[in-house]
Amino acid sequence: MMRWLLTYADMITLMLALFIILFAMSTISRVKVQTFAKQVSAGFNNPWSVNQPPNGGSNGEAAFEASSSIPAIQKELEKFVKKNHLENQVQIHSQARGLVITLLSDKSYYDSGSAQMRPHTLMILDGIAPLLKRDNNEISIEGNTDNVPISTYQYPTNWELSAARAVGVARHLVEDDKINPTRVSAAGYGEFRPRNKNGTEDERQQNRRVDIVLLNGASSTAEKGP
Repeated sequence: MMRWLLTYADMITLMLALFIILFAMSTISRVKVQTFAKQVSAGFNNPWSVNQPPNGGSNGEAAFEASSSIPAIQKELEKFVKKNHLENQVQIHSQARGLVITLLSDKSYYDSGSAQMRPHTLMILDGIAPLLKRDNNEISIEGNTDNVPISTYQYPTNWELSAARAVGVARHLVEDDKINPTRVSAAGYGEFRPRNKNGTEDERQQNRRVDIVLLNGASSTAEKGP
């Protein structure tokens, strides 16, 4: 009996197992690659920098669908702000999550401690709304305040005030400017997401704001607004 065949067979089996292990270790994780791509893109502050793959391929997870219309919308919004001399009241900037339109809640927008919008505020929203309709992505309306305490019958804390301001903006965009309500959500963060310290009045003014965020990634349920 040729016992060397048994040794040879064992060696072949071990080599096969070794190559299987090496192959498994060298297989690229799609999830890790997608995560890495998103982190690199966000690091360059450009959520649209991920290349589109050829032949209808996929370049990432569905939740990271960057809308190609957002950069054009941003340019139009910046023109609107400049044309109407709103540089000290409206700020436009992009983040990894989407395009952020910040309404600084100074006295031209609201009375102190109030969520009732002034005509000037409504004019700005009416100017922004047609541009928001160019995309079908979700819109997050986020109210924020400074850290000065408030205690009224209507607004016991800054939570209620920030939420009321966000809901007021959301309702106007939906009810008056006819943006599809399935795209819109509202949230109030009170004083707990400040942009700056609250040491001076200028810093507190930067924290009193409503952010209108045109999010990356089209909603699976939202349809294009009228």
